[in-house]
Amino acid sequence: MISLDNFKFISKEKIAGKTVILRADLNSTVEAGKLIPGPKLKKHADEIKKLSDEGAKLIVISHQGRKNSDDFIELKQHRREIEKLIKKRIQFSDWKNKKEMEKKIKGMKKGDVLLMGNSRFLEYECEELSPKEHAAKEEIKTIANLADFFVVDALSIAHRSHATVVGFIPLLPSYIGPYLEKELRALKELKPNNNVLLLGGMKPADSLKVIKSALEEDRASKVLLGGILGELALKALGYSLGKKDMFIEEKGFLPLVEEFEALFAKHKDRLVVPVDFAIERNGKREILLVKDLPVEYNIYDIGPKTIEEFSKAIKEANTVVFNGPLGRFEDERFAEGTKKVVDAIVNSNCFSLIGGGDTLTCLQQLGFKEEQFSHVSLAGKALLGFLSGKKLIALTVLESYD
Repeated sequence: MISLDNFKFISKEKIAGKTVILRADLNSTVEAGKLIPGPKLKKHADEIKKLSDEGAKLIVISHQGRKNSDDFIELKQHRREIEKLIKKRIQFSDWKNKKEMEKKIKGMKKGDVLLMGNSRFLEYECEELSPKEHAAKEEIKTIANLADFFVVDALSIAHRSHATVVGFIPLLPSYIGPYLEKELRALKELKPNNNVLLLGGMKPADSLKVIKSALEEDRASKVLLGGILGELALKALGYSLGKKDMFIEEKGFLPLVEEFEALFAKHKDRLVVPVDFAIERNGKREILLVKDLPVEYNIYDIGPKTIEEFSKAIKEANTVVFNGPLGRFEDERFAEGTKKVVDAIVNSNCFSLIGGGDTLTCLQQLGFKEEQFSHVSLAGKALLGFLSGKKLIALTVLESYD
């Protein structure tokens, strides 16, 4: 577990009149070239406003999408959304015109905010180089020479050794930002005893790494498996699913079944799999038992007996970590599993950690509010990496240059 004693926090620094580079994560959903603002954008807007109100001259850096993907766009739409949220004009600068970029930074006054263009427009941004190698890049040096502090403020980027994540750290006094500080303090609350992992969603490979690590290092008393993870676990126990088997094969998930088999051999008593499930028949939700498998229908949700079993484990837990919906929650016929199990979390006395922007979006659609949980992390993959024992590169670099 990370020791917070090893870091400096910008919340403890006087930043009025100082030029602060803030590496945030504004990466959001884009549909047909249009930005769809989500909770991540709102959260970072709150922190941008806070630092601006304290008098910082704030240079905000973020990425959006991946090269050659449909969501690889410039950040001008992000600027407009943040301006609406913080009710303040934000300047914009791309990375191409060095003189114009320098002029805008030098002309900033207390409280001003400058949003840089999509950092992935820099050819070298995603190269896995050392901090010193990234620090030698022209644009990184140029901005660093005009700034006083560098701040990392997103757990969701902390697992990357990218130029704008680690390249400023050798060049400037570097700090943890206000939102990342909240994330790390929440993760400190995870205790080694009676932790329950509640995992669903459609990224089973990442989740499986967490499960392995948590069980092998004795950091989870139970792992509750919903969504595709529950189905893969049932296959590992020898069940044929029927129609869903084709989907699992098409997605390349079959090798994960073998990994589950190895886990069941060692930790069968701590892995909780669905005992019933919901299908669609004649346009209606229908409940079937595991003994009814295989079926020529897609499985869309967990059933009432599984909901009851999951809820009982949550009631007895000290901590619950939830990542990924347990069924096809977008369809109200198959939202019941996720909704009722999350109700159990909300009504328990446990410390609840909700992981990932997609999970938060799911909960908001189901009528839950962020305040109902102990902490909501907007980091999906990075959070899972942290829980699986993976080092977060940006934090390691911050420690080494402290």
